[in-house]
Amino acid sequence: MSIVTDMSVVLAWFFEEEHTKRALGVLDRIEQEGMLVPPLWWSELENGILMGERRRRKTGADSAAFLKLVRALPIQTDDVPRHRISDEILEIGRGHQLTAYDAAYVELAQRQSDGLATFDVTIRRCARALGLKVFPAAH
Repeated sequence: MSIVTDMSVVLAWFFEEEHTKRALGVLDRIEQEGMLVPPLWWSELENGILMGERRRRKTGADSAAFLKLVRALPIQTDDVPRHRISDEILEIGRGHQLTAYDAAYVELAQRQSDGLATFDVTIRRCARALGLKVFPAAH
């Protein structure tokens, strides 16, 4: 089953960060198992790339090459109409002090996935409280 993967993991593939090595371990799993993302994931990816360029961490050519690699991954975008899952997203957000954006990842993992890949501490805490597998393991 696919792994729901948030931007904290994906952008660590692109930018040299403290989590990059562990994020690349998640990438290996994704290549085998696939990745499932909410529709907002694509906007978050594009925004992360743009912010990296504006901060001069990457060039447009770097971004184009990265986006080509990302597009080649086995990514499935969730196609459930958002209005059908809004109540669940709001419930998760309220109960665990998450934004609606972050709660969307947790809701998707809870509904459709075998696990959630994130470095976000609040999302990890929420996912564990709901009995979800969280990747990568804490170090």
